[in-house]
Formats: sequence, C-alpha cells, structure tokens
Amino acid sequence: MIINNNIKELSIAHLQLIVCLIKHGNSCVVSDELGISQSSISYHLRRLRVIFADEMFIRTGKGLKPTERCIQIGHFAQDLINRVEEELIHANDFVPKQMKRELTLIAADTACGWFSTLFSDMQKTLPRVTLCARPWNLKSMEDLDSGAVDFGIHIIENSKKGIYDMDIAPCYRLCVVRDGHPLISKGEVTLKDLEQYPVLINDLGGWNNDGNSLMQRVLEKHGLKLNIAGRLGYINSIFTALHTSNAITYTSAASIPQSIPGLTLLRGPKEVNEVDCFYRLYISRMRYGSQETNYLIDFIYDSFKHFLTQQYNRIDIAAVINK
Repeated sequence: MIINNNIKELSIAHLQLIVCLIKHGNSCVVSDELGISQSSISYHLRRLRVIFADEMFIRTGKGLKPTERCIQIGHFAQDLINRVEEELIHANDFVPKQMKRELTLIAADTACGWFSTLFSDMQKTLPRVTLCARPWNLKSMEDLDSGAVDFGIHIIENSKKGIYDMDIAPCYRLCVVRDGHPLISKGEVTLKDLEQYPVLINDLGGWNNDGNSLMQRVLEKHGLKLNIAGRLGYINSIFTALHTSNAITYTSAASIPQSIPGLTLLRGPKEVNEVDCFYRLYISRMRYGSQETNYLIDFIYDSFKHFLTQQYNRIDIAAVINK
C-alpha cells in the first residue's frame, strides 16, 4: 500500500522503468532501451523505494531481482502504459456507436428499475455494447476494486467523495403502506408510528446496508425503538408483502413502480427525511481515465439522473416528497 504523499511524483517514465527492470533485470540493458543513464536509473530507483515504501529491486549475482510488491506494481504499471499508448494512438478515432464491449454495472436494489431505461438508451446510442446489470451485494465494492465490475450506483449519506466516485442526485424517500392502512388519514408517518407498527426494511438499500438502518439510528436518538418485522433484500417483495399487512416500509422514491395498485404513498418522518442521502456513481479504478470510460461515466450519469428526475416529477410521488 502506498503510505505517503510522494505518489504525486510518480510518472509514466517511472512505470516504464519498473516494467523494463522487471523484464531485463539489468540496468545496462534498461539504460539502452529507455535512453537514460545508469546514474539516472539509480536515482529514480531511490525515489521509487520511497514512493512505494518497498525495496523494489534486490541486487543478486544474476542481476536485479524484483520483490513481490514490485511484481504486483509491475502488472498494474504495464496495464497503465498500454492504456496510455492506446489512448494516444487512437485519440481521434473514438466513435461511441462503434464501441464493442460488455458494460458491467451493479446498482442498489431501489435503482434496479432503471435498468430497462438504461438498456433502451444504450440501444440507441451504444448498439454494440452488451449491458450486464445486477443488484448490489455485499461484495460489490470488492468487485469494483478488482475491476470485475465497471460501474456501481448506490445510496450513501452525505460524505466526502473519493477520486473514483461522484454524486448523481439526492435520494428522496417516502413511506409505503397498503390501501386502507390506519395511517393514511394522517397523510404521513411519524417516528412513534415506526415504533408502533411493524416495519419492513429493504436491507441492501443504502441507508440500511448490513442492517445499519438510518431509521433505527434516528429513533434511538429520540429514545424510541424501531419495530423491525423483517429485512428483505428486494424492494418489490416488500411491496407485495405490504398488501396483507399493516407493515410500513421506508424507501427511495426511485423504487416506486409506475403502477402500485393496492398501495399508498405517505410522507416519512421529517427527522429521517432531513438526513441527506445521495445516489452515488462508483467507477472501478481499473477502468478509470480512458476516453471510453469518460464517455461511459457521462452516459450512465445522464441516463440515471434523467430516470430520477422523471420519478421525482411523477404526480403521485411529487405530491409526497414536496410537501
């Protein structure tokens, strides 16, 4: 792990030096191949040892032997060099409609209703790209880190963003109950109602991830206890279960289907609603920086934000979240 700020001094030339030294194990050969002096190689090696907090190369009777850490860095360095060269060579050749690849994407369960819209958008603009989309799971961050997944969308409370993620739009929330529920006459759900009536939590829905429910934390601050009847990973299953129960669910307005017969939308507790939450786009660091990735970031961002805007502007939803 890089443990200091010297990473800012790292350049493509450093990466090329690492790759060449791993390949040849001989500073004389590397000097000829890269066109730099051996004294320059020695100087940059000292810098690399500081940057990565590792010996990097060990002198042996057979030349310079890379450490395990150096070998790992070398794989990543070669990928970066290839990507930079590819981008420079084809800088003016990028045509979205000619892009041919798989686009792997994961999203919070409350956002999965957007997949059909995304597919339609891609058919018009990126007809040769195959969409592979699925719900978020507890290993999704690992998949993003490893490059097994290209992009992810999840809900997060307002917090500092990293270099590989960006906020798309606020996540407005509301409560859903069955038609005829005793709370409908009130037009809203209060904190005390969440203690009195059973609550179904969408456990992978951002603010409830790993059972860390935003509602639960807010109620505890007010000396109340959330009456949890169940944690279900799929919001549509919760909507179905509500038809035969007096249970309440608190969810993103983005998750509400176009038609919800038998169900009523209510305003959630103001103490919970006032906690800012956002839909955040995560970009795999293994895909970051290319012209193709930059285009896809904008494409996904625009598609999902348009979907959210349409959801939030629906008459039935706007009447609740804009009260």
